Amino acid sequence: MPEAGRESGLIAFADMSDERLLVRRPHFKLSGNELFWAGSKRPYRRFSDAQSVLWNQIRQPVPLKTVRETNGAGADALIVDFVEHEICDFIEQDFPANRPRVLVIEPHADDAALSVGGTMWLKRFECHFLIATMASRSNHSRYRDNGCDIFDVDEVSGIRRLESELFARLVGGTHLSVGLTDSELRYRDANWTSDFFRQHRMSIRVSASRIADNAERQLWTAAVLKLLADNPSTEVWLPLGGPHSDHLLTVDACFAAFMEDPSLLHGRVLRLYGEFPYMARYSQQMKHSLNILRSSGVMLEEAPAPIGDAVQEKRRLASVYDSQDIAAMRADLDTSAHMHASGAGPAEALWIVRGLPSRVNSSGILSGATTEPAQVSAAAAWMARNKDATSLRILLLMPTGQWAADLQMLEAAFPLAHFDIVVSDPAAAEVKGVVSDKVDMRKIANGTLTWVIHCLGIAFSMKARPTLFYAGERRLWQARLLSLLWPGSDTLLVGSMNQMNNALQANP
Repeated sequence: MPEAGRESGLIAFADMSDERLLVRRPHFKLSGNELFWAGSKRPYRRFSDAQSVLWNQIRQPVPLKTVRETNGAGADALIVDFVEHEICDFIEQDFPANRPRVLVIEPHADDAALSVGGTMWLKRFECHFLIATMASRSNHSRYRDNGCDIFDVDEVSGIRRLESELFARLVGGTHLSVGLTDSELRYRDANWTSDFFRQHRMSIRVSASRIADNAERQLWTAAVLKLLADNPSTEVWLPLGGPHSDHLLTVDACFAAFMEDPSLLHGRVLRLYGEFPYMARYSQQMKHSLNILRSSGVMLEEAPAPIGDAVQEKRRLASVYDSQDIAAMRADLDTSAHMHASGAGPAEALWIVRGLPSRVNSSGILSGATTEPAQVSAAAAWMARNKDATSLRILLLMPTGQWAADLQMLEAAFPLAHFDIVVSDPAAAEVKGVVSDKVDMRKIANGTLTWVIHCLGIAFSMKARPTLFYAGERRLWQARLLSLLWPGSDTLLVGSMNQMNNALQANP
């Protein structure tokens, strides 16, 4: 259901002049006099007859003058009620002609609003913002995460597109769906079922941390090249690169496109923006992205944008994306509003790019740096030592998020090997779904004690063989302790399978 405790009394978009348009948000459906939030079977509100008449009247944006003429003396009260409860918004129409165009590239619908929504609001009369969503095919919504059976890709993508179009109109701009598929849907590009989501939930979550393969990176780079060529602009804004596969992929694709065709930068100012919620939740990783870009030769000049006069408006703009976790969004905005504060007050994080990279990792600037060089070297050395092994033990304490590709990689790296795989319950569905005559799988119950007992069994078996122990970053210390039980085996401890991928990229 929509968030409780909305900001009563907040009419964020200035006056109620006749020329403004009243537009309803795309998350609601009216049945009789009952208004339902998408994915819910309980009414969000019960309308009066007058409210139902107004709701049906604004299927398309309608000028407030028309609403007043149609609904009489009570029109303004109806309008205020709809806007205060965030089921409708005002849209301005009177923007200066020939505003310079700014192309804002975002990985997902809502990234621009959360990251630079305040700046866009304040500059809406100075710039025409074209907001381009790269991964606009998605089934990610809080309807799904709340247990609602909404997995239709077209339906969810459609709602998110309508949200973005509304946001773009509120800042006087336009929206463009690039049409690429987000990381979660790449895990399995189909309309999921509730059972599938329940069984694969952790695998799906882990998939967002896995770097994309070369084919996907080339696809995104080609899309960026076309986007830049087809949409002239005076500026291009792109994300800094949060710790999410699609954010890293967007940055890598953008810089790859500019390096492939430097003429696309002619006459354009290039800016990076720090993404939320990552600036609030993972500040150290965002600093790491900055350091990686600078170490690759990117010249950056910090240029934060003050938004002290637009903090409340930014909160309202973010609420347009009600298909997502709006409560968490607002908490992140409250946390981050002062992160880049200066003498001018709250500011959004922006950098001007003064120079392109001088060198690029074969896996992408940021994607290729998701693991430490020492980890990559250790993985490469382990694969080299055991390339002729006929039997490998693989322990999966959690899902890898890309097991089909990971198994293909392992079979290529160890062509003679048979794989004995032990998996935890959360990883079982992902591994079981990939059939290979070179694999024997055994599932064991969750819990530290269960794994300790299994590892003691490995120790007593006296069968020394190469072992890959994938535990995730948080449980790596546990895996390290358990691996001490079989010192005779050549064991590689892995916090992320990106480590293996990067090792193969560095040593094909």
